[in-house]
Amino acid sequence: MDLSHLIVALLALLVGGAVGIILARSLPETQGRADGAGPAPDAVAGPVNALLAPLRQTLDALGHEFAVAERSRVAAFAGLREQISTVARTSEALRAETATLRSAMKSPTVRGRWGELQLERVAELAGLSRHCDFSTQVSGAVGDARVRPDLVVHLAGGRDLAVDAKVPLDAYLQLLEAPPAEHAALLSDHARRFRSHVVQLAGKRYWDAVGSPELVVMFVPAEAFLDAALQADPELLEFALDRNVVLATPTTLVAMLRAVALSWRQHALGEDAARIQALGRELNERFDVLNSHFSALGTALGKTVEAFNATVGSYNARVGVTARRLADLDSMPGGSRDDPQELDRAPRAVPTAADSRFSQR
Repeated sequence: MDLSHLIVALLALLVGGAVGIILARSLPETQGRADGAGPAPDAVAGPVNALLAPLRQTLDALGHEFAVAERSRVAAFAGLREQISTVARTSEALRAETATLRSAMKSPTVRGRWGELQLERVAELAGLSRHCDFSTQVSGAVGDARVRPDLVVHLAGGRDLAVDAKVPLDAYLQLLEAPPAEHAALLSDHARRFRSHVVQLAGKRYWDAVGSPELVVMFVPAEAFLDAALQADPELLEFALDRNVVLATPTTLVAMLRAVALSWRQHALGEDAARIQALGRELNERFDVLNSHFSALGTALGKTVEAFNATVGSYNARVGVTARRLADLDSMPGGSRDDPQELDRAPRAVPTAADSRFSQR
């Protein structure tokens, strides 16, 4: 019984009690009549109606509220039913997609291609610039064997780093469907497959083929795959490092590649500093040549001034005297002639290469 039914029952009890009280008060008044007739209906109905009128109004209002609440409840349950149906359909579609993906992941070819795509995407997310580029499917030779890592990251200094994607999922997919009693055995099998991939990858010696440091990165495209293997084999990381194999998930590989990008930026800064030094040395040499030209020009200007002053002195001492005597004759037109003046300024000395701030020390 819900709350609305309980309220209606309580109101009914109250109404019944009120009617009983009114009838109990009316009956004694009618029992003393001589004719023995029952109580008059109007005498009973009047007080009862007067008492029940507020209750009737309250019940009508309560009934209206109940009707509104019921309509709201029906609408709410209809919306909830539709949402539940949508969730159920979505869950069913997701279950079907998951089953399809799980079936696809059972194929080694599909797993390998998925791992390569994840590896390329992680390399792009790491923000590799033109100074820290990468190449895919680069072929190389180790002895008589041909090898081809999934991705080669170019390091500063002309070195490369080989990265290969591995997706050992057979035991892991069985683990997801197996009962808890079989989890331990499947986890051990999953870790054993990881060790097998590490041994195979170390035997390919990618560092000899691409000129990388003596290590190779084994990329696992999901954190959960490596975590499950480490649960069963905590020494798996040390086992791989002893064979020059670094196990990397998307998180650790992004950090590694960003460190490589930082080294490229530092390398670019070093190259820019070397170019600035070379340009400064070249500019200093050209300033020295320009200083020598200025010195030669100053010497030539000094000789020109000396020649000019000697000419002026010769003019004033000889030509000017004769010209003034000639001008003193009465037959010559009058007028004065200014004598040329000697120059008393000399070119400034040009700093030598030893005095130049651009000179080499």
